[in-house]
Amino acid sequence: MHCLEGGFYMAGLAFLAPETVLPVFVKDLGGPNWLIALLPVILPAMFALPGLVSAPYVEQLHRHKPFVCGFGVLQRLPYLIAGIFMLLAPQAAGFILPVVVLTPIMSGLVGGVAVQAWMEMVTRMIPEHLRASGWAIRYLIQGIIGLSAGPVIHWMFTHHPGVQGYAWLHLICFGFLFLSAISQWSMKEAVGTNLLRLPRPSYGAYIRELPKLLSSQPKLKRFILVRFTGTGYLMMVAFLSIHALTVTGRSTADAGLLLLAQMIGALFGNIFAGWWGNRHGGRLVMLFSRALCLALCLSLPWVTSFTGFLVVFFVWGFGVFAERVGDLTFVAELCPHRRRPTYQSIMSFCQAISLITAVQIGGLIYSATQNFFALVTLCGVFAAVSMGILLTIPEVRVKAKTGHASPAMGEDAPMV
Repeated sequence: MHCLEGGFYMAGLAFLAPETVLPVFVKDLGGPNWLIALLPVILPAMFALPGLVSAPYVEQLHRHKPFVCGFGVLQRLPYLIAGIFMLLAPQAAGFILPVVVLTPIMSGLVGGVAVQAWMEMVTRMIPEHLRASGWAIRYLIQGIIGLSAGPVIHWMFTHHPGVQGYAWLHLICFGFLFLSAISQWSMKEAVGTNLLRLPRPSYGAYIRELPKLLSSQPKLKRFILVRFTGTGYLMMVAFLSIHALTVTGRSTADAGLLLLAQMIGALFGNIFAGWWGNRHGGRLVMLFSRALCLALCLSLPWVTSFTGFLVVFFVWGFGVFAERVGDLTFVAELCPHRRRPTYQSIMSFCQAISLITAVQIGGLIYSATQNFFALVTLCGVFAAVSMGILLTIPEVRVKAKTGHASPAMGEDAPMV
């Protein structure tokens, strides 16, 4: 159910393609470069922001599922509302751009209230030596369904161009999000046995203790820098699809083919990350992903054909999805167990700031130079620096004689 919930959720979002199709659509609507740069990171950034508000409450929860499912319903509704609005009012030009942009913002902010409760719930459900494959299977389901997203988007914009086509894509997205919600409701939660049961401090006292908590974990401080400098994939991708279509002279509908190549790459990236991450942890997967990003940046100046860009999007899909599996696996094991919701919230909040800051830097570079390859150079430098910092953080896991990673100290026994 964990794998189906995430697989259906992310498969639905694939039909809106925030990395490939959405930037082209927003550009056609007259959106500025700074907004286009933000599109691939709006949803994850909004998810990350509210965690510090809800983390004190989450730490006191004995059961997380009711809290997660309640906010899960609310976070899915904006896609249904946006699809219906655009379908009924396609000529409301002044409102279409705000609706398209506000949909992931509202969904992310609502979902972000419960994201740490969700993370705590699934971390307890899945044993450590299977976590990488647990995340990877979710992305594999997304990739398999996402293989159909490319042809569907191509057909939709060929036969229903513009706002109407995007309205239908929002409704298709909501259909998969609804299937995701059903899977989430069907989960059987593993209730923790070693919960923190301290008197809940005032929120002001809770906020004041956060810097001290973070300063006590030097590995987490370095990991924040790893995430900030590891945003090269997302810095370039919003302009990569626009660059590919401009250089090759292809139509907007062909962005669906770029998405198809990306989804195929994601399938292979998830298989690799799940297999390698189960055996060696998330750190090596992240290092490989950043090396792939650096190689991609070095090769992009020589790519001019549409076939070449299909290969580029395949490599991008492989690298970014391997990166996500490695990141989720590694950070869950870096965070101390007893205050994991709070530490996860701190990391998520810092990640949101990092995502928004990094892509805005990329957008400013692109706007100032009007040169895509200046942005690519910056992404390559970021990837190299991120690899250097990541090498200073040792792997958390200790191999047991069985070949599986030993359980983390104080880890709840997984539910069977």
